[in-house]
Amino acid sequence: MRILYLVHQFLPEYAGGTEKVTLNLAHAAQSEGHHVEVFTASHRPGPPWREQEGLRSCLVQGVPVHALPHQEGRPLEDLGFRPAEGVRQRFERFLDSRPKFDVVHVMHALRLNDAVEALRDRRAGYVITLTDFHFICHRINLIRLDGSLCGGPAGGRNCQLHCWSPEIGEREFAGRIERLGELLRGASAVVAVSPYVAEQFAAEHPDLQVRVVGNGVDLLSFPRPKARPTDGKLTFGYLGTVSEAKGAGLLASAFAQVGRADARLRIVGPCYEPELAARISAEGGQAQISVEPPVAAADVPRLLQEFDVLCVPSQVPESYSLALHEGFAAGLPALVSDLGNAGRVVREHGCGLALPATDAGAWAEAIARVCDERDRLAGWRDKIPLPLRVEEEGFIYTQLYRAVAASRRAAA
Repeated sequence: MRILYLVHQFLPEYAGGTEKVTLNLAHAAQSEGHHVEVFTASHRPGPPWREQEGLRSCLVQGVPVHALPHQEGRPLEDLGFRPAEGVRQRFERFLDSRPKFDVVHVMHALRLNDAVEALRDRRAGYVITLTDFHFICHRINLIRLDGSLCGGPAGGRNCQLHCWSPEIGEREFAGRIERLGELLRGASAVVAVSPYVAEQFAAEHPDLQVRVVGNGVDLLSFPRPKARPTDGKLTFGYLGTVSEAKGAGLLASAFAQVGRADARLRIVGPCYEPELAARISAEGGQAQISVEPPVAAADVPRLLQEFDVLCVPSQVPESYSLALHEGFAAGLPALVSDLGNAGRVVREHGCGLALPATDAGAWAEAIARVCDERDRLAGWRDKIPLPLRVEEEGFIYTQLYRAVAASRRAAA
């Protein structure tokens, strides 16, 4: 089969969770002999990109990647409120320039909503994976302007009520929900990465059939979890984009409050918020906190072996949290925010603590308790669930691709 992955951003420019999952799926399909390519948006010209016919192209770990140069300064178009000039036309030219793809897998439609619309209008076979809440929330994360958790857009009425903006009228909120809802209904299959995500979409689109497939972890790349000493310095670890939304600032503040000589915090990942980086560095001077650059995906298993506890302090609901499940593969119990899928998984399995997302004091207290009651870690480790293997995820999707392709051939 010929498979195209459509994603809002990708390597070599970005390497977040959705990008890693997309690359994993592409490699899994390649290993079964399928032809794969990626179509994305690019923010930065220059090497390793090659400019050709209005697109940028390069090879990422054996996967051909094609990128539409992103036009800055049009957030309403990127979010799907209005058509984005040129996106659909250039994507259709790309499709017409290549042998037909049997299926297109939409991993994230931000900046590329018009491309998905072209697929629908062409009656192409496409699969949508709901990696977050983009299709029902223009803020992506179901968090209102006042910081409270949103129960859903209610056809755009809650958006107008709680996330009003002078640039967006009431009809545009409703129009966005309807427009992106039509893209969901036009898909051959819709997949959510967790039951939590599926429930949020079912509340807004009760007629939509959504199956659940979690993100896979390459378990073969993880060594056997090592025995943990009962004394010595405990290492609390954070892995992922260092941002306020992901809770890196709150975690650093909480850890600085504890001020323990028998514990340290390692924050590992890219940071695109200079003020936050400066604040964490200042707090690190008063406590044992280190901020480290991101590591390659191949080095994540080794890094996680150096942690004792994984921290996932997100200030927004996690739709899945690949970092959490990679931590499980390394045998790490977790301290997580009581939001979204991460909080639900840790509560259900009892493999750590789900803490109030915005309460730095509660996080500080939990860190201190872990240091004082280290025997709790062994009990938590015994309850860690086994993550889905990346090979299982790839197999499930490949079977889905085959079903979509066969259905389209029959319809033709």
